[in-house]
Amino acid sequence: MVCGGSERRSVLTLNARVFVCVAVLTTICRAGNVPTGWQTYRSPDYGFVIDYPANVTFYPGHPDYDETQLSFIPICDTTTVACFQYNGSEYEGTNFEAAGLSINVLRDMRTEHDCDKIDTGSHPIKTETINGIKFHYGITGEGATSHGKGGPAYRAFHQGVCFEIASAIAATNIGAYDPGAIKQFNSTKLDELLAKMVHTFKFAGPLKDGPGWKVYYDNMCGGVYEYPEGETVQTTVEYSDARFFSDDIACSRHFAHDGLDYTVAAKVNLKDKNAFESWLKSSGYPDLSKAQLVGSSKYCAEYNADFYYYIYCQATAYILSVSDAKHAVVEPHGNPVFRHWLNSFKGN
Repeated sequence: MVCGGSERRSVLTLNARVFVCVAVLTTICRAGNVPTGWQTYRSPDYGFVIDYPANVTFYPGHPDYDETQLSFIPICDTTTVACFQYNGSEYEGTNFEAAGLSINVLRDMRTEHDCDKIDTGSHPIKTETINGIKFHYGITGEGATSHGKGGPAYRAFHQGVCFEIASAIAATNIGAYDPGAIKQFNSTKLDELLAKMVHTFKFAGPLKDGPGWKVYYDNMCGGVYEYPEGETVQTTVEYSDARFFSDDIACSRHFAHDGLDYTVAAKVNLKDKNAFESWLKSSGYPDLSKAQLVGSSKYCAEYNADFYYYIYCQATAYILSVSDAKHAVVEPHGNPVFRHWLNSFKGN
């Protein structure tokens, strides 16, 4: 388990990194233009722009947990809408684990006052204006066993939404290794790189997915997703061990909005894609021969089959659909609530 409160900063002794970060923030961060050869990411839903270099891999949306878990404590999590992770090999043979930057949308922070309250322990919260945006920022960190992650987190309340740019470097406590087995990691160059990325961030387009959304966390069935504020997520089918081993849907949840019903159903215990295909055919859903591959990553694939969307991640398939008052499945394309729900969805 990840430690909480003041305890979490004592596990890895992150203070040495913190002092480096502070030095970088007050000097190199305010350097001029971004180096040539960097790429630009423009968020279609949240209106922000950020640049990143070739030695950083970009993962859109909510990336697969297993795909981005280069460190014991991942750089990006369920609040992330754009993940940037260092992909170089410069620090092999050291206690370095991973580094990167995550753009997070913190839906639970409903006001500017809440957004500005960053958990920094004893470190002060400061303000800085970057490309016309006023940020509150401070050094954060967390640890578990012999692992730790830390770095500056910037927050801005923009058009009713709390945005966070979290810069983080993860490492293993050098004391966990035999003396002389590895070298002590020096974070200076990575601190500078991530700081330069932070200072390219700006809002340059409309915020399509603004306020008015709540987050639903479901460890048993549907993972994590956002749904309209004022509605309630209800259980359609309750999970049980018997359902786990059967051919039935293992569990499902739904919420209603403006006369339509939005349902996510989970089928578990599918050993591979062929098992998923066979189950679809036997259960009356459109099979994969009728589906279009919308996107894929190392561990998950998303399909659109008629009026259904399938998200298949290793042994679990999630089926997302919309139905009308007569319980008939309807076309979800062009439905902004469905688009937001789908884009925010992250399976267990």
